[in-house]
Amino acid sequence: MKPLNLFLCVASILFGLNGIGWAQKKEVVALQPLGKFEPQLLQQITEGITARYRVEVVTLGKKPMPQEAFYAPRNRYRAEKILTFLDHVPERSFSKIIGLTTDDISTTKGPYPDWGVMGFGLLQQRPCVVSTFRLGGKKVSNRLFLERLVKIVNHELGHTFGLDHCPQVGCYMEDVKGKVKTVDNWNGELCAGCRKNPLLKGIVK
Repeated sequence: MKPLNLFLCVASILFGLNGIGWAQKKEVVALQPLGKFEPQLLQQITEGITARYRVEVVTLGKKPMPQEAFYAPRNRYRAEKILTFLDHVPERSFSKIIGLTTDDISTTKGPYPDWGVMGFGLLQQRPCVVSTFRLGGKKVSNRLFLERLVKIVNHELGHTFGLDHCPQVGCYMEDVKGKVKTVDNWNGELCAGCRKNPLLKGIVK
């Protein structure tokens, strides 16, 4: 191939279709089902993530809950130990990984040594975890359950991208404070302030 033709071929790959700027590689988010997590929920979660973030979502094979995270006194799992487990998943082709479980999870929060949570993620870290245990299950409509699940997934994913809790009521980065009704009051969108966070440049829709 002639040098000029080779250059044009490479350029067509690296530049976007509009010819402006270099094409950016999408972040890859992996869904990691744990334990008895229902596989039929994975498609709705994928659609919920891609509706808010410019990322590619992949699904990994189911794994058992890590026994090292089990907290026998409360019959639940410590969220921070689940994150350690997720961070050691061998496959490294994704930038974020979300553990998904039906089991109750907890962490230390202020004066509470074992505080039950719906999800847990650390700022600008690779893993986060979401539990359906506190989302109502069969006690609420399937629509409401799925809305809650997607909101919590996007909230925890937001933490991994660098977003802290937001003071704006209704923003899905608002602190849950242990109340699922707070989740119901989120409008499913990021507020204007969170959307301007430079850490989300090219990621948030």
